[in-house]
Amino acid sequence: MPSYETVSIDSTDDVKLSAWWMQNDPQAKTIVVIHGLTSSKYSSGVLLASGILYKSGFNVLAMDMRDHGDSTCEDGYYSAGQKESDDSAAVVDWLVNEKNISANKIGIYGQSLGALTTLQTGAKTQNFAAIAVHDPPVAFETLVREEMEFQGFPPSLYTPVLHYARIFKGENLTEVTPEVAIAGGNKQPILVFNGMLDKRVLAHHTDDLIKIANDNGVEITTYRYEDMGHVESLWGYNEEFGKVIVSFFNENLSS
Repeated sequence: MPSYETVSIDSTDDVKLSAWWMQNDPQAKTIVVIHGLTSSKYSSGVLLASGILYKSGFNVLAMDMRDHGDSTCEDGYYSAGQKESDDSAAVVDWLVNEKNISANKIGIYGQSLGALTTLQTGAKTQNFAAIAVHDPPVAFETLVREEMEFQGFPPSLYTPVLHYARIFKGENLTEVTPEVAIAGGNKQPILVFNGMLDKRVLAHHTDDLIKIANDNGVEITTYRYEDMGHVESLWGYNEEFGKVIVSFFNENLSS
């Protein structure tokens, strides 16, 4: 990517989002790229995906969610996509309002927490036409219980954690779910990459997403890898990833 521009985008709660704008053509199809938990637009995975998309003719906006990278550190906590989807929606709306890019030319690609955020964006804005996700968490309650068990804590701690978020942070961590967002959306098609050996976001989350999409008449395409862990297929099947995601966005975004 020979050139890029660092931009600042306003989100909710006086949060300033830092992003890199990589432009091929002012009216080209445009992809928002969203990192995972404790990561940022500086991550090798975000840069690799952004480079593939940019070199294939797309404009790319790689963003830092709040409490990550160069964006505002609000409180150092993440909210299971609740506030993060405010950020993704703000970025999508910025492309429409500030860059004059039509919503039907905008796609979103997210990794891990960025994938969950991507799936929830439709609850906040409809200014996008297709989404691609890499190892997406879908059922938050199940995810937290599984993560606690993975870390050696009893899964029963989920309930007090949820109550803590509501009482002390004023957040309902299950208010906006992928199911709610997809059901209320414009049936934007979904592309999923899933590593079946993923121990952080178990493969059943992709099964859950397939069911949600089918129940709501949303087109969903999945690529599942028996030998890959969390977001590893980006590297292990890099050539296929590039061909698939470029083809998907070219087919589902307007010229």
